[in-house]
Amino acid sequence: MTVYIEDTLIENFLITFFIINIIFGFLREKKSNLRVCFASCFGAIISLIYPLISTSSFFVVLIKFGVAYVITLIAYNNNKLKKQIFFFLMFMAITAIYGGINLMIYYSIYGTFSSSHKLPTIVFILLLFIITFVLKQFEKVLYKKKTINNFMFDVVICKDKKIIKSKAYLDSGNILCDPISNKPIILVNFKIFEQIYDDYSMQDLLTKNVSKLKDGHYVKVKTATSVDTILAFSVDCLKIVQKNKTTTIQSPMFALSKVNISGFDCDVILNSKIVMGV
Repeated sequence: MTVYIEDTLIENFLITFFIINIIFGFLREKKSNLRVCFASCFGAIISLIYPLISTSSFFVVLIKFGVAYVITLIAYNNNKLKKQIFFFLMFMAITAIYGGINLMIYYSIYGTFSSSHKLPTIVFILLLFIITFVLKQFEKVLYKKKTINNFMFDVVICKDKKIIKSKAYLDSGNILCDPISNKPIILVNFKIFEQIYDDYSMQDLLTKNVSKLKDGHYVKVKTATSVDTILAFSVDCLKIVQKNKTTTIQSPMFALSKVNISGFDCDVILNSKIVMGV
């Protein structure tokens, strides 16, 4: 029985510890490791009491909800009730994910649920690490997406009577400047370039014919290993929209990117200089 108690304490401490740390990762907030450990210890100790409670399953569920809320109060010291409740809801949701995955594996091994069957502690801990690793990767993807969205703009490119709407990403690494006009360069992919200059053929591109392009010319670009050239041109105007604010830039310089920029889920890469003050 001593081994069972030790196993229960270890398993419940770890699962509470992992869940709390994942939530802090999602929220991107600082945490107190001491509070997290104390909350995990509290959850582990209380887990020993559940089998001793002789009441209806409904009240057991209520007690578990109450204990979960106390755990979140210990781990997350925030005076704002909405944030505290949100932390609690996240705790319950991730707990359900852990429990559901473990229950699925339990059924796949034993085929039924019985108190006489119990996953070995080492297997349970291994599952915790695997689930935590997967959730951490999911957290990184979400955070990267959120970070990108913070630097995403709606843009409208105007050329003659053409109006082209697209998504644009503000890349602090894009500091290209046109040596002729001394204007910052905005990068576009071939999809947008075709819409701006639909009469510009592949032959024109291969022969470097710039006569059909407004202010068309080639700009030298230094890379880490060599010097390359990109096709630069201008349009009538560019409108940058963020929330309820629209900034119009007259005769901006664009360039056809040779690098795939679709990884940003957009077709335009804004220059960091051109959006200062936007």
